[in-house]
Amino acid sequence: MKYLITMALAGMLLLSCQQERKQEEEPAKIAFTGITESIKPGDNFFNHVNKSWYDTVQIADDQVGVGSYSFLNIPQRQLLQDILEEVSSSEYEKGTVEQKVGDFFASGMDTATLNQRGYEPIKPILEEIDAISNKKELINFVTEQISKGNNSIMGLRVAPDNKNSQINILHAGQSGLGLPDRDYYFKTDESTVGIQEAYKTYLATLFDLTDIEDGAEKAETVYDIEKQLAESHKTRIERRDPQTNYHKLAVSAITASNPNIDWASMLSKLELEADSINVRQPEYYDKLNSMLGSVSVNDWKTYLKAHTLDNYSRFLSIPFEDALFEYNKILLGQSEQQPRAQIMAQQVDRNLGFALGQLYVKRYFDEAAKQRVFDLVNNLQKAFENRMSELDWMSDSTKTKAKEKLYAITKKIAYPDVWREYDVEIARDQYFENVVALQENNYEYNVQYLNKPPNKDAWGTTPSTVTAYYNASLNEIVFPAGILQFPYFDMAADDAVNYGGIGMVIGHELTHAFDDNGSQYDGEGNLKNWWTKSDLEKFKGKTQQLIDRYSSFTVLDTVHLKGAMTIGENTADNGGISIAYDAFKMTEQGQDTVKIGGYTPDQRFFMSIARIWRVKVRDEFMRNYVNTNSHSPAIWRVNGPLMNFTPFYEAFEVKEGEENYKPEEERIKIW
Repeated sequence: MKYLITMALAGMLLLSCQQERKQEEEPAKIAFTGITESIKPGDNFFNHVNKSWYDTVQIADDQVGVGSYSFLNIPQRQLLQDILEEVSSSEYEKGTVEQKVGDFFASGMDTATLNQRGYEPIKPILEEIDAISNKKELINFVTEQISKGNNSIMGLRVAPDNKNSQINILHAGQSGLGLPDRDYYFKTDESTVGIQEAYKTYLATLFDLTDIEDGAEKAETVYDIEKQLAESHKTRIERRDPQTNYHKLAVSAITASNPNIDWASMLSKLELEADSINVRQPEYYDKLNSMLGSVSVNDWKTYLKAHTLDNYSRFLSIPFEDALFEYNKILLGQSEQQPRAQIMAQQVDRNLGFALGQLYVKRYFDEAAKQRVFDLVNNLQKAFENRMSELDWMSDSTKTKAKEKLYAITKKIAYPDVWREYDVEIARDQYFENVVALQENNYEYNVQYLNKPPNKDAWGTTPSTVTAYYNASLNEIVFPAGILQFPYFDMAADDAVNYGGIGMVIGHELTHAFDDNGSQYDGEGNLKNWWTKSDLEKFKGKTQQLIDRYSSFTVLDTVHLKGAMTIGENTADNGGISIAYDAFKMTEQGQDTVKIGGYTPDQRFFMSIARIWRVKVRDEFMRNYVNTNSHSPAIWRVNGPLMNFTPFYEAFEVKEGEENYKPEEERIKIW
């Protein structure tokens, strides 16, 4: 199953955010209210700033969390819904952006037609599976479905060659599972067993809804195949190392070693010209090849039906959507289904995100913010360069190469310079067919760049999304319009608030170019060592310190963070705060001591950091998050880095004996 965490909320949260914003504004300044003075900054700074909010805010029944960062996408989707409801209620010329997003939204909102059609739209695909009589026909079906966006046992994608970033090649990664992670198949604790059973129930329900007999028995068959495949999967920690996940092999060689897959024939049918493939996890394809010989055709057909139903279930009648929701109740703790309009706002963003993004930017984005953020990025680059110069553990030769990479980073702000187009006809009364056409279009969009230079105009996220990212192969940082808003950025805010907000995020993404993963790529995006042996050993030693420190942190009483899995994000959090602070000290306010609302500029900087990670989630969501997410939970994105940062100690007079106090020699500094 393609694991999705669905989060949406209607206007209540949006109104709440707007009211909070109004209450916290002084003339041209942003104020901090609701501080819990009884909690010392040195004991728990996240709670010092956020506890009052945390104790009073309510997670909506149809949500798994509330607050900033990814959960700020909840009110964002209300903004998107407003756009979609408007354009879907008017007529536009066929082929325009408004017509496509409006009619796609309308097609998914027409639940009467969806329910009337039931599972009729997917019957032809299920009949294709029924007609399979041998392994060759099975692989032919899998191949055909890849081009339709229905992936099951094959994880193919087009992306830059890790060791030659100027050309796109074909990559094959491990695939085939339905649970969020391979470890879910092998844990025996009560919570995980409950998730396993809920997943099997979900599969059985999909079978029952399509009149396939013995749904529960067939769900066990699917689960057993997935568990066997999971045995070959690398863990999330093992997949962090790009060197050990790079195996560029000749197609002839992997065809010979995987005869049951027949790579050469598959590529020929897909019309993909490739003489080699980066097989990221060869063990998975060796296991798959073996299982194609040992598992019966009938069992594989059952497996393919389950994964096909899961892939398309969100686009069939409402009972299919409800089946997924029942599973998510156990996995994530969500107790009520989201409103249909919110579900559809997400689907439009996923399938036509850059068309919808154009409408979002026109309506909601302040163009002045774009240049202001460019200026912030430039200031943080200068601050990062200065920090590199002052490092006592890195040699001058490595520093020179690090600075070259730093200034080679491409900056993408707010929205693409070239908008992606969707060459697809969207019908107002055919939701399922619309989705299939868009999935086929997405496949064609990606494979057109095979054996060509990467499309550097492309974005990996839609403009309205509240997120940011660093892409190592392209050596680029990306900040969509969605994150360029309160509490991350505000044109009316003082520098302390903006540098502690979006400045910290910018510093975080810049640091990703030099975390345990990004540091292995050079300034052109090639997987190539540019470190001296001594410097690399020192760097690994420092990252190990962070791994050990974060592995000692707990959530939900006994659940420990996975320091090795989150090391990249933790390195970026620690570096991001340091770089943002240095850049802030280059501003007029940063060099001043004038208080605003009773707080010094430095205090406001750190309080802004605590507020941008203001998040509250359900326990079920947190358990899954710790197992599957490369980021630390919000509280440790604040307290973890600050216990290592001396200016924070000085700003709040943190003293020995306070809970998060660390002696100077134990304050970990990498960048």
